[in-house]
This record gives sequence, C-alpha cells and structure tokens, in this order.
Amino acid sequence: MKKIIFCLVFLLIFLGICIKSFAMQNENQDSIYLDVSNAEIKNGEEFSFTINLANIDVAAFDIQIYFNNELLEYVSGPENTNVVGSKIITVWYDETGGEHPKQNCELVKYTFKAKEIGTEYIAIQGEFYNAEGIQLQSLTDGIEIIANEQEQTETIEISEESEVTSNNSKLKNLRLNHEGITPVFSPDITEYYFLTEELSALEVTAIPENTNANVTIMGNTNFKEGLNIIVIEVISPDKTSKTQYTISVTKTKDLEKANANLEILAIENVTIEPEFANNIYQYHAIVSNTTENLNILAIPERQNAKVEVTGGENLQYGNNTVNIQVVAENGYTIKQYAVNVYRRNEEEQKIADEEEKINIQKLNTILEKQEEGEEEQNSSNNNIIENIEENLWFVIIYIIFSIIIIGFVIYRIKKEKVDKKIK
Repeated sequence: MKKIIFCLVFLLIFLGICIKSFAMQNENQDSIYLDVSNAEIKNGEEFSFTINLANIDVAAFDIQIYFNNELLEYVSGPENTNVVGSKIITVWYDETGGEHPKQNCELVKYTFKAKEIGTEYIAIQGEFYNAEGIQLQSLTDGIEIIANEQEQTETIEISEESEVTSNNSKLKNLRLNHEGITPVFSPDITEYYFLTEELSALEVTAIPENTNANVTIMGNTNFKEGLNIIVIEVISPDKTSKTQYTISVTKTKDLEKANANLEILAIENVTIEPEFANNIYQYHAIVSNTTENLNILAIPERQNAKVEVTGGENLQYGNNTVNIQVVAENGYTIKQYAVNVYRRNEEEQKIADEEEKINIQKLNTILEKQEEGEEEQNSSNNNIIENIEENLWFVIIYIIFSIIIIGFVIYRIKKEKVDKKIK
C-alpha cells in the first residue's frame, strides 16, 4: 500500500514540474512592447514613449510614426531618424552583419511636447528583423495622449515674468463663449473664422503671453447681417511690437451660401503636411531645387464659390507662400488657406538625395535579407509545428498513462478494503 501511495505522489510531482515548465516557456516568449512615460499631461509639457525588447535579438528595424504636428511638437528621438512634417521614420541595421544585435533593452525613445489642449493619437508601425533578414515581429499600435489646460493663477512670480520678453505681443490663449471658431488657436495664427445665424455679440477672452501687454478687443458686438470683423490688438509692454488677430464673423440665415471651405487641396507631385482638412488653413511642403512652378488643385465644397490661387509660380530658393482665397456664394464670406513651400537649393538637394539613397539602401538590404530567409523561416516554422505536435502527443499520452495508473491505484485501494472486510 505504501509503495502505491509513493508512486502516486511521485507521479503528481512530476506532472506539476511539466506544467510549470510549459508555463515558464510561455512567459519567456519573444516580445516587442511600448512604454509611455505619461499619457495625461499639461499643455506645454513633454512626454516620451519607448519601444522595448524582451527575449529577442533585433539586427534591423524600420519604424514609422504618424502624429498631428498642429497639436504635438517632436522634440527628440534616435540619431537615425528623419522627420517630414507629421511623419517620423527611423531606420537602423547592425553594420556588423548581425554580430551585435539589440537585445533585452530600450530600443528607441521618442520625446514630444504638447502644443494645444486636446486628445491626440500617435500611430506607430514597425517591422523588426534578425541577422538573417527574417522578419521577427511587426508592431502596429498607438498611444492616446490627453493634454489639459495649464492651471491659471492670479499671482505670477517674477521669475516666470522674466521668461517672457518685453517685446512679446503674442496671445497665449483666445476663446469665445460659443463653440465654432476655426482653426484651433495657435499664437502664430492670426486669422480665424466664425459662422452664426442669430448671435449679435460674442464674448472674447484674449490672454497675452506677457501679462503686461496691452490687449484691445474691437467689433465683438452689434453684429449686422453679413460679414463682421473682430479685431484683437496686442501691444508689447515696451511698445515696440504689435500683433493683430482677426475673427471674421459671418451672420446669415443661409449657411450653405456662406460655405467658403475647400473640399480638395493638392499639389501635383508634392506632399503637403499636415494631411488636408477643410478646417486647417496652414500647410507646408518641400520641393526640389529644380521645381520652379506648382500645379495646384483647389476645389471648393460649394460649386459656385470662387477660388483664387496666388504665389505658385517662379519659386525662389527658400520659403515661398502660396495663398488660396475662397469666396463663398454670398460674396462676402472669405477664407484664406496658405501653403509654405520650401524650395531647396542645390547643396540642400544633394544632402536630401544622399539621405534618401542611404534610406533606400537600408530598406533594400532588409528586404533582400528577408527574401533570402523565407525558406529558412518556412523550415523553422515547420520545425516549430512538428515540435508542438510531438510535445502535444507526449502530454496526451502522459495524461492517459497517469489516468490509468491513478485508476489502478484506486482499484487496489478498494480491493484491499474489500479483502479486509471478507477476512
């Protein structure tokens, strides 16, 4: 009887060890994961996120990040990173051919700063390869960042005042007591738009960056039918600088005829950033040194609205401004779209071409290695499947064998009890 019990205990212990071994194997699976420093911040604060490695060797990777550069400012990232408008591209490969891969570490770190109040989503896509060029994992994920308004205080310390120059005539914040102002406020944007059917006045809150600046608000009452202009004038404390913000208020019963939005804005063979939206009025683009004229497509949402494009010809090296003015059907509601086009000079074009060539070579190297390793990957996958099948059959057979032994032990115990009763 003691021998039977000993065998049963040994069998259970052995089964527990097997289960624990399988659990540890699952815990040690390869992984690539995100880590965010802080998902909820104050406007103007910085935050960062990292892509980390665990139990995996990475010899090359290609990471692409998409964000709204109207709401977030890119601060820093890895050295091998290119930033184009609202897109970030990081490409890296081990120049030693995989002898020194990245493993169990913080792979990359990106830092951003909140420029506006609101919720912003950062999309992240990445592909990761081993030394043979075989893709290990892909990463498709995102981060939601919430930027809250900074707490306003009545008392401002002298040290804070000294950070704002005496010739500063910018606004820190601009708000109305009704929703509907476009675009989203930015200190560097001076033209805004508002549409109403019934309002005869608006309460305007204008807070300057330098609290000693003089702010004057005019035209925010007694709205007439048609176009009304609210002017917010900010004069710096030292009287040397003046900035004028305007809000074009259209009061009308026919909102459709007051539509001065663009439906399409595009430039042939040129990418504009950010991606076009009818309530975003400032864009930027980069063109080559050989580009002199632009073919601009600007189509209004309303067929009878009029569009006038200026500034797309005879581009100079450096910054050029393309203005797109849309006049609504009513003849007085006007919106201004602008694209800042930077034309590279010959030296800048050489640098850009060299960077593009390097990135293409890196990507081609990764793709070539990936193609070469497809057969090895298939073979590796088959081996994994075979190992799983073999282990699965082992477990099934072991469980059946255990059940038989346990059944036999129970049978022997019952038989001994019956034999004792008979005696």
